[in-house]
Amino acid sequence: MSTSAAANKLQMTGPASERLASRSTMKVFWTCTALVWGGVGVCAALFFVGVLGFTTSAKIGLYAISIWLNVWVLVFLLPQNKGRPKLDLYHDALVVWMLSYMLTNALWEIPWVLFSPFVFENLHTLDDVVAQTDFMRESVVHMYWWVLASFSSVDLRTVNHNSTFYTLELYAFVNVLTVIYFFYLNRKRSRYRYLIPVLGCGEPVASTFIFSFSEVFGGFENMSGGVADTLLALVWTQYQYFLFPLIFGYFGVKLLMADWRH
Repeated sequence: MSTSAAANKLQMTGPASERLASRSTMKVFWTCTALVWGGVGVCAALFFVGVLGFTTSAKIGLYAISIWLNVWVLVFLLPQNKGRPKLDLYHDALVVWMLSYMLTNALWEIPWVLFSPFVFENLHTLDDVVAQTDFMRESVVHMYWWVLASFSSVDLRTVNHNSTFYTLELYAFVNVLTVIYFFYLNRKRSRYRYLIPVLGCGEPVASTFIFSFSEVFGGFENMSGGVADTLLALVWTQYQYFLFPLIFGYFGVKLLMADWRH
């Protein structure tokens, strides 16, 4: 084998190029995260002291988080990112989305999956949930109930042991593990790191379709409010999980091909 051929072979089997999210991107992400999740905490505190009711405090939190899930778009709008290579921006946006998606899994979905079967009993209407207000306000420890039940302000499947809802939320464990594995592969500069978003982009789309349309086809029987609340439950808090995985699947393909060409 010639020296040049051996060098080419080594280049094709070596590590991928290093990609780290920029400091400015991560600073903006963590700042937005602190502000939004801190705001949700303020809503919980205002509920606890009696300033806000259960439904109002929970809905404000849901709207805030649904807006926060769009924070990856800022990667393409930050002035300091102007002129950076397109693939670097794709990587930054992908990192922000994975972290934000994983945080919702870790802070709400996984605790809900683990504890909701034992916490909620005989809850069939929103009034049944609101009737637990005094219990939630008895102690800061009891505020776990507010956290786990917050989505019931717009969707009673959170508290009535709906089997479809529960089964779909089990994917939160898979998502957390795949995100951790992505960062492990990225640190190793593996040429296969972007297979994670590429292979995983279809699952949230399918799950979200089932999540929303099972309720549509069921006549909105678990929707606890009016039209605005139904849109919050099935559209504003869910379109990200339908649209964004497709976008990041595209980004992943571009980044994966760049790694393989490298």
